[in-house]
Amino acid sequence: LLNASSPRRPFLAALLADRATATDNDPRSGDAAPKFIAGNDDVSEPEALLYRDDLTIPIGRLPGLVETFRRLIVLAPSVCRLEVAFGLDGSALGTAFRIGPDLLLTNWHVVHSQKTGTPATAVTAEFGYEDDGQGGALGAVVVPCDVAGIVTDQADDWAVLRAKEALRDAWPVVRLTEAVAPVAGSAAYIIQHPGGARKRLGFVRNQVADFDDRVVHYLTDTQEGSSGSPVFDAQGGLIALHHAGGRPQEVLGRAPLKKNEGICVARVVAGLEREGVAFP
Repeated sequence: LLNASSPRRPFLAALLADRATATDNDPRSGDAAPKFIAGNDDVSEPEALLYRDDLTIPIGRLPGLVETFRRLIVLAPSVCRLEVAFGLDGSALGTAFRIGPDLLLTNWHVVHSQKTGTPATAVTAEFGYEDDGQGGALGAVVVPCDVAGIVTDQADDWAVLRAKEALRDAWPVVRLTEAVAPVAGSAAYIIQHPGGARKRLGFVRNQVADFDDRVVHYLTDTQEGSSGSPVFDAQGGLIALHHAGGRPQEVLGRAPLKKNEGICVARVVAGLEREGVAFP
């Protein structure tokens, strides 16, 4: 009851005062199961898993959420899909984003073979690999990258690629010098290519869990292929370079999230400066 804004406050206050409490009028059967018009509430593949937590927000926060989405729409074209070849060691998919006139930032592990650790023999970036919002697909622009000039740091899992062709003005530069510090409990939005799919936004249960001077942990959904994605706060400030996803597991009949992890931007900036990489 200390939280005056809690929507559960009237219900708890009534219980403590031994007063009758208001109940909802959703149609339910004797075992408390909902009375659906057709079928029941059992979840089966490929339906979305329904969690017990509350995914609603107070209506007063809606304008702020809309403004966040507006900022992310502006930033989204900076993010690209990577196709990486390792010769006889196979290939991989990842994500990167533009940090300079011809520079792209991703992870060390995206441009090195998981089997042998050997560097990439070829990397191409696909900008605009997205859907059109109506079930169709937009045409991507493929840009080859210079694999000989990759600058990396394995310990902090970052890598900088240089594009071989001019990058378009429509693809904004995410300036590392304008990055912001993460805040525990705040939102973390990830623009990504999960599984190598067309560009998507992670924005549900996207809470920053904790952080230190090296990494940020958050609950935002990612998949393999999301590695190298930018992590933004609600104001569109860059807070991390995503590099590792947690393990989903069943606990007490539900599927909670393990934390995902990103590298703090300040750590990447320090590494770039140490390697003499110029960026705006």
